[in-house]
Amino acid sequence: MKLASLRTANCRDGELCVVNQALTQAIKVGHIAKTLQSAIEHWQAVEKPLQEIYQALNEGQIQSTFAFKPDDYASPLPRAYQWADASAYVNHVELVRKARGQKCLPIFGPTP
Repeated sequence: MKLASLRTANCRDGELCVVNQALTQAIKVGHIAKTLQSAIEHWQAVEKPLQEIYQALNEGQIQSTFAFKPDDYASPLPRAYQWADASAYVNHVELVRKARGQKCLPIFGPTP
């Protein structure tokens, strides 16, 4: 199954589309999941209907398709959630290690 995030003016996460195997046709599937992030979060509920649309799309059974133009699409998850910690301040290291359930190493006291 090929999923893509169509750029839109009203949603920074893009609009979820299913793209055929040949990468020539697409269809909007906002009635199933508005965004790829939403689809991932509700995968058990949306996988089957998305797979059915993908199969029908590849078999030419869907009339409401449009030409797939890669330049019209954003990255699959334009605003993916991430928490990255690159700090080396002692208090930050202590907090991160505490959050992981780990003790702070003794070296972090005298050596920041």
